[in-house]
Amino acid sequence: MIIAQLSDIHANGSSERLERLDAVVDWLMPMQPDILIVSGDLAEDDFSQSYRAVQKRLEGFGCPYFVVPGNVDNHAEMRDVFGRRFGWSRDWPLNVSGVVGDLRIIGLDVTVEGAHHGDAAPVLDWLADELRSEMLPTLIFQHQHPFPTGIDGKDRNVCFNGDALAEVIESAGDSVIGLTCGHVHRALFTRFAGRHATMAPSIKKANMLRLDGRESAVVDPPGLLLHHWSEGRLVSHVVMVG
Repeated sequence: MIIAQLSDIHANGSSERLERLDAVVDWLMPMQPDILIVSGDLAEDDFSQSYRAVQKRLEGFGCPYFVVPGNVDNHAEMRDVFGRRFGWSRDWPLNVSGVVGDLRIIGLDVTVEGAHHGDAAPVLDWLADELRSEMLPTLIFQHQHPFPTGIDGKDRNVCFNGDALAEVIESAGDSVIGLTCGHVHRALFTRFAGRHATMAPSIKKANMLRLDGRESAVVDPPGLLLHHWSEGRLVSHVVMVG
């Protein structure tokens, strides 16, 4: 099973943002993913038109897809476009959950109104209930990262209450196979709650990599993650499209 992860599209009504998205969509289409997930920041302006443009591209794959908001998304406009598909009855939080084949996808809305950081605390009870409902292999995705990245200046906008989130995941036993996010506009790999943890590259321009006061020029094109789930193993691939 192939799960394609897009993140940080930041559609704003301009052709430039959608052209970057279209480059990734064009590359991805022949892969025929089984599931699409978008880990937040779908749009940052011209919200209604931008969400509908993103929706059109996601539906073009003809496979199940799931989205969660990021810190620049507009919850009310996002619910207006995607709400019927995901059964959203209010503007906050916009969590998602679904089963495709033998895999469950859970998307957590960890955003905080008016803030760049996230907070897992408000959705932990909901997550625990979801994890108890069926003991299926589960991939969790969200926008803000609950683990440190080591990138200078980025971890002030981490997802707060990561330790509590880790406890909920650990209490689910072996059912959670991994957690993935976006937000920092860079691909990376680490461990969280003893599981595979990843961050997707962005559709919008990547952020500069700054580690221990050292930095590199930004040269990354738009990209995505492809997660391959087979025989009880999750493997994640970075693809940069440029």
